[in-house]
Amino acid sequence: MASSEITRDLAPEKQLPAWLAYARRCNAMLCAVIFAFVFLTFVVATISGDSILPHVFEYAERVVRAFLLLSSALVIWACSGAIVQGRHGSPVSLATARMRNLVTSNTLTRFLYASAILVLFMAAFLYNKMLIPVVAPFQWDETFSRWDAGLLGGYQAWQIIQPVVGVPWMTVLLDVAYSSWVPVVFLFWGGLFASPRVPEPIRVRYWWATIMSWLLIGLVMATMFSSAGPCYFSEIVPGTPSPYGDLMHYLDGVDADYSLSSSLTKDFLWQVHIGTFDLPGGISAMPSMHNAQAALFAAVAYSLDRRLGHVMLAYAVLIFLGSIHLGWHYAVDGIVGVVAALAIWIACAKVARSERKCSVE
Repeated sequence: MASSEITRDLAPEKQLPAWLAYARRCNAMLCAVIFAFVFLTFVVATISGDSILPHVFEYAERVVRAFLLLSSALVIWACSGAIVQGRHGSPVSLATARMRNLVTSNTLTRFLYASAILVLFMAAFLYNKMLIPVVAPFQWDETFSRWDAGLLGGYQAWQIIQPVVGVPWMTVLLDVAYSSWVPVVFLFWGGLFASPRVPEPIRVRYWWATIMSWLLIGLVMATMFSSAGPCYFSEIVPGTPSPYGDLMHYLDGVDADYSLSSSLTKDFLWQVHIGTFDLPGGISAMPSMHNAQAALFAAVAYSLDRRLGHVMLAYAVLIFLGSIHLGWHYAVDGIVGVVAALAIWIACAKVARSERKCSVE
């Protein structure tokens, strides 16, 4: 039974409670995993004298940004549609009617409900991520740098792509794409939950794949292969000439003219790492969750619509190039992240198929 069929014959004021009750039943196991993880993290933080509230506020702010982006896109959609149909009536009246229908459909409310769940999970994730260098100090950077050189005939990945992307406008483009990744995470998570057009098995599969990727790739594997990334190579491997010195010099030059978001973030995360700032923020390179999550974007997009899949595949390519060019990741970080995420996506197909059909009592 599709989620849209659950509330179709109910009065408007009863649609949202019925829909949420249906959603809770269909996602009982996944929500149990999420809240168990959040609860255990809360217990560990409390015992350690810490709090995860700053992490919750950090991701709540990101949800607000994603929500504003989504709301703006919906307003543009309503107005552009009204202009196209303006010959059938007043564009203002048509746009107002579209927005009214959108609000009464509870789409935005469902998006915020789903996002609230992800905020709690990501806050707990970030707290645990910050413990990675404490539990397992960075020690793989030199190895991964050698692996990149071994795979690429003695060259580093950034050197291979620099002739193509090493111009300021491309650097800025990759920086913008890379910075947009967090809002896109919430837009996909919440959007798949909010849209009545998304088949339940696809949404369930994506949600499971996302949570398992963050836990297995972003925490378990990241702890096993604790590394900081090329931009921190000089600090992590002192006394060894950095293969990324010229890249960092180039990025500093572009940043001086265009204020790259990635450069600001790198400085902030390092200050958090060395204890200058007591704020949420963690460093981890292998595997790349940016690339892993971008692979899931493309996978679920192809499950919904081939054209959307092409768009998200192009976005995933930008994320891969940006992860290397902006100095965040070694090439092997992205490769391992993508392979691991797609393996989890394939494994989660069985979860989606075995998901019990839910119905409203």
